[in-house]
Amino acid sequence: MGDGSLSQDEIDALLQGSDDDVGGIPDNIAMPAGSGGGPAMPAAEQNAVKNSLRSIVSIVIPSLAGYLGGRNISLTNVVIESKANGAIANDFPGRHVQVGMDYQGVLNGKNLVLFTVPDAGLISSLMMSDETGTQVELTEAHLSTIQEFTNQFLSSMATQFGNKLGGGVSTTPANLSMSNGPADLQIPLGSAIKITYDLNIEGVSAFKIFHIMDMTIATAIAPQGGGGPQQQQYGGGRQQQQQQQQQYAGGPMTDMSAVKFPQLDTGITQSALGDISLLLDVPMTLTVELGRTSRLVQEILGLGEGSIIELDKLAGEPVDLLVNGKLIAKGEVVVIDENFGVRVTDIVSPDERLIHVSH
Repeated sequence: MGDGSLSQDEIDALLQGSDDDVGGIPDNIAMPAGSGGGPAMPAAEQNAVKNSLRSIVSIVIPSLAGYLGGRNISLTNVVIESKANGAIANDFPGRHVQVGMDYQGVLNGKNLVLFTVPDAGLISSLMMSDETGTQVELTEAHLSTIQEFTNQFLSSMATQFGNKLGGGVSTTPANLSMSNGPADLQIPLGSAIKITYDLNIEGVSAFKIFHIMDMTIATAIAPQGGGGPQQQQYGGGRQQQQQQQQQYAGGPMTDMSAVKFPQLDTGITQSALGDISLLLDVPMTLTVELGRTSRLVQEILGLGEGSIIELDKLAGEPVDLLVNGKLIAKGEVVVIDENFGVRVTDIVSPDERLIHVSH
């Protein structure tokens, strides 16, 4: 271009091949005006974000193993790319499952995790105790399991980030939807980074997880300065920011030192682990569900006195018992005097609770 700035095609050409290299983008390249993004993240800062994510992932990954039948899993090959959101969207043609979650607190910004439809089907089938891990058509139950998996992933990361940054990070509920192309993606506005992980599951081929993170989160989790353990880098960065804020406000400078805690006992009593008596007077709603069905809006509007609605359960099939919307047991309907009742016949396993979709 004659004005010396780079076109979007030139930017995309420079970004080619960055999947295998965290650096990927020279420090002096900025996003073109009107592309929906600010300046690109310098390579050194991308490396800092990559190191932070590696540290966090090593802590988070054990919490995900239980969702996959206890199989050994790992997240490897963390690749960072700094792009305008329009360029990121073009990386995801075709159908994808997308799950969004916002962070609030010491971290503020949006996250979006994407799976290809085949990968989402395979992962969800493993979560639903399908040992073969075969590709399946995505049902509401499969989407629910992927949503829960991603919710655990992003929530666990938020907790660990909060621990490192010395403050709380709250999360919004995970929001799942289908994307049929770039126009449907809920990518954070402004600058963002694209993170790619390899999800390796024991006995199954590797999958790709794509994590699009708001630039405000990425810059906050990058350790400040160089040298020293990562946790100290985070703490030093926050202390420096607080001192700078006091200087700008004209307030006095106060010497700060680490808090010294007394030595904790190595043992934890059994009563401290689970004193259930503290919760015995908490009210909970027990619901008996006879069955469900889905109908079009025009069919709902056509309902009247005498209409018959066919449910998804067969006659004589056990009914579901839900506590606060979560499936806990199955039973059969009985009559007690003049009232209906339910005789519990089966307590459901954790796997069954996971695939049950509550409304």
